[in-house]
Amino acid sequence: MPRRPIKKKRVLLPDPVYNSISVHMLVNRVMKSGKKSLAYKIVYTTLKEIGDSTQQNPVEVFEMALENIMPKVEVKPRRRAGSVQMVPRVLRSAERGQANALRWILDACDKKSSKSMVSRLKSEILDAYEKKGNAMKKKEELHKIAANNAMYSNRPQLILNAVAQTNA
Repeated sequence: MPRRPIKKKRVLLPDPVYNSISVHMLVNRVMKSGKKSLAYKIVYTTLKEIGDSTQQNPVEVFEMALENIMPKVEVKPRRRAGSVQMVPRVLRSAERGQANALRWILDACDKKSSKSMVSRLKSEILDAYEKKGNAMKKKEELHKIAANNAMYSNRPQLILNAVAQTNA
């Protein structure tokens, strides 16, 4: 039995313009110092530019980019027999994978040296949509670590199947 009470999951409402929960999650992650109006301006300008350049629905492009980056496994360090082993496990909930994907996109944006956040975010989302870029490298690196350390998990074949499924 846990020592702390189990926290209830907060339900996010979709954003007002695109009516998408994933766009609202992106706005919340872009926001710095509580300036949500600025975060909305950055994300909506980015999505508008993505729609203009690809001639497709920008929300579908963004969600496809998230789907491409979303990891199927995660690796947690566990201390066993005096050493730290990276134990992989399959992600059951899509929300955890989506949170990782959003974090990786924004980390890749921070590392770029472009003029505005709008252009950095646009280029990173388009790179993720085309299955390239820094966020995609992060996912591939994580899956490689999980495949190498699959022997430490309870069901190594399940890990290998999840990693092989994403590479195919």
